[in-house]
Amino acid sequence: MFDVVGVGALVLLAALFGWLALRSRRATHAIVKWGGLGLSGLLAAIGSAAVIVALVGFYKLNHQPYPVSDLKVSGTPEQLARGTKFIAFCAACHGPEGKPPLAGVAFSKGGPPIGTMYAPTLTPAGEINGWSDGEIIRAIRGGLHRSGRPLLVMPSEFLRNLSDADVQAIVVALRAQPATGTVSPPTRLNTLGALFIGAGMFPTSAQQPITAPVVAPAEDTSAAYGQYLVSILGCRLCHGEHLTGGTGGKMGPPQGPDLTHLVSRWSAAEFANTLRTGVDPAQHTLAEGMPWKMISAFASDDDLKAIHAYLHGLKP
Repeated sequence: MFDVVGVGALVLLAALFGWLALRSRRATHAIVKWGGLGLSGLLAAIGSAAVIVALVGFYKLNHQPYPVSDLKVSGTPEQLARGTKFIAFCAACHGPEGKPPLAGVAFSKGGPPIGTMYAPTLTPAGEINGWSDGEIIRAIRGGLHRSGRPLLVMPSEFLRNLSDADVQAIVVALRAQPATGTVSPPTRLNTLGALFIGAGMFPTSAQQPITAPVVAPAEDTSAAYGQYLVSILGCRLCHGEHLTGGTGGKMGPPQGPDLTHLVSRWSAAEFANTLRTGVDPAQHTLAEGMPWKMISAFASDDDLKAIHAYLHGLKP
């Protein structure tokens, strides 16, 4: 994708201010000469820098190298049962009301004017119906579209932690859904969006290739399995790398509290009730950015016991 008009406008503005700076040098009045030269030169430099940053942003928004596996998922009943568990997880972004069906959502509505972004339809009515299993797996864990361009807002930063078995099960479940919705419009960012990308304020979803098998611990109530669930649910995105509290930010995820102190005071039953109801043991309602409804829809009672075992065992 590329915004010819937007980048062209930036180039013209930079050239105009550069021309004005040259004109100012010819002025005979000192204030006009040096004031015009300083202001026009500064604006020309800012415009030139904006052009470079936008070009970097568009470079990042286009093709990224990441191999596509030729894997063909077998589609067993066990895979379907396991993968269906993740549909509620996907619905947090791809469900129009945060729940199935995965008919697609327009992300850009109500946000800054950076273009159009979609969490596309993920049912067989959408474009993934023509994708190979390897291309769907690459989109989930690698954050790349079938065309090779990076996806946006796709949480591949932590979905890359999915085990090989789980990501294959998700493919089976996606293909087994009723064909609901239509093919979503393509995502297109304008020059303002490219400036955010180029400046590093809004990263793409592209990840490094996975070159070794990824195997999850046994599915039980152990801390080891809880650690795996925490890694794929993206808890560290808001709560920090060590789960000791996030930093937040206008362009980033909300600031989550320190889970090593918080959960250490809760029993397994209190922890489960918090994620089932959205109200903690102190009767505080969880913050709006906390996706407890998604976690509750995804996680079984044993899953929550495993997550509690892992979080409760962390040293505050």
